[in-house]
Amino acid sequence: MEQIKLFLEGFIVGLGKIIPGVSGSVMAICFGIYERIVSSISNFKEFKNNYKFMAIVGSGVFLAILVGSKMIKFLLINYFVYTMMLFIGMMIPGVLSLFKNVKNEQLTLKRVIVCICLFLFLYILNIANFSSGAIVKESYIHQFISLILCGILDAASTIIPGISGSALLMIVGYYETIITALANILSFTDIMFSVRVLVPFFIGMGIGLVLTSKLITYLFKNARVLTYMMIIVFAVFSIITLLGSVFDFIIDIKTLIFGIIFMGLGFVIAYVLEKIFQ
Repeated sequence: MEQIKLFLEGFIVGLGKIIPGVSGSVMAICFGIYERIVSSISNFKEFKNNYKFMAIVGSGVFLAILVGSKMIKFLLINYFVYTMMLFIGMMIPGVLSLFKNVKNEQLTLKRVIVCICLFLFLYILNIANFSSGAIVKESYIHQFISLILCGILDAASTIIPGISGSALLMIVGYYETIITALANILSFTDIMFSVRVLVPFFIGMGIGLVLTSKLITYLFKNARVLTYMMIIVFAVFSIITLLGSVFDFIIDIKTLIFGIIFMGLGFVIAYVLEKIFQ
């Protein structure tokens, strides 16, 4: 029974990985398995002690990514505005809960400067938008390096609570490419495209998981408040960016009204889930 429970928890965390705006690490925190996952990844001795736990949870995550990627791709193609507004609504309760970690903490000049610099960095990254998603127009060397960097970025978001990896991949323009590659592997269509995309992406994820797990352990130990403030900056910027992308597609008042309704629905769903898993 415990193994089934861990598998289902991994499955939900995996769904959180591929839904833009939802943080898989926040779901892991809700289930109480976050610290065990991070310590297992960052420390080889801990991994040896927890290999069975990691295998069960990892299987759930992997299955959710394979099964869910096709469904998410369909929704984004056919109902982009409503789907994205639902996801944005689901982000908001998680962001609000992050503020509890810095409540009553002093807002020092150093912390403000670091957060402003991080926001500006994300803004520049968003403006640069180093890939449009049409990777066929790039040299494969550039594709390979870019996808490794995307893997590292996605891995970092997996470890850092409150940050949606899918939202970050959208910001840099690679979400559609990666979700398409995952969906194609499941249906065995255009398998070579999937291999060319996912091999460097998973290499980057492997590198990013190890490095970020060690970094986040150090940061939480030595600069807990500043770390949470930086996480909040990431989350807020993701919401702003995703809203901007949605409003580019809103062409009439009916779409706007229904979009707002779906955002409210997403908020309610995430809020209820947060209360259930507390």
